[in-house]
Amino acid sequence: MAGATNGITLVTGASGSIGRATVRALAERRCTVVSADRRPLLEPEATMVRKHLEIDLGNDDSGAEALASLPSGEGLQHVIAIAGGGDAEELSQADPATEDVRIFSRVVANNLHTAFVTIRHVVPPLREASGNRSITLVGSINAFGGYGAPGYSAAKAGLIGLANALATPLGADGIRINCLALGTVDTENLHHLAESRGAPLDLASIAARAPLKRVLEPAEVAGALVAMAFDMPGLTGASVILDNGQTRIR
Repeated sequence: MAGATNGITLVTGASGSIGRATVRALAERRCTVVSADRRPLLEPEATMVRKHLEIDLGNDDSGAEALASLPSGEGLQHVIAIAGGGDAEELSQADPATEDVRIFSRVVANNLHTAFVTIRHVVPPLREASGNRSITLVGSINAFGGYGAPGYSAAKAGLIGLANALATPLGADGIRINCLALGTVDTENLHHLAESRGAPLDLASIAARAPLKRVLEPAEVAGALVAMAFDMPGLTGASVILDNGQTRIR
């Protein structure tokens, strides 16, 4: 097991499958973790964090207030921004090219605005800290391919744009920013989206089409996120694809 890490690691979207797995991975490193989500963080992960912030990161004012309440005296070192997700209504559109702008705006807000609200409020404390500091965004291979969800794809492409645009100005302060673009992950939300649309989720079929014949598990995504945050001090402005090779065949 790696030794303890100084400073706070903030995990947004912590109550979802990937978020909880990330909290567990950080706890194994004996990190000081602050979690954030619209929903409560349940046991056992709730016992692994210093503090949980119930916050809607789509709201800049509440984001500022909550993030200002980070524990004092320890310093913010790393941010892993997982908040976001697919939208059942968008995925149910018969004609994605003409979907209601209300749907498009909601999906972009949930996946892109939340990330920027997080970034703009964590950068000041990150600048006050020293040493290895990072922001790691969670994107999707939807940014690169045609999967029929324009708001989601546009938002995930926007995360890559954020990492590209901010790598140089944040780099001047020694802060790294990267994006991990994920393929299919077996999460509770993926199952929920399928159930809400009345569509069967055939993970075996998805896995069979991928070069590695599998889908991702939350724990391995968490391992990649923690590695990008802690173990790759030369990595910034990068879009790393973790997808079992899905982008090679779709």
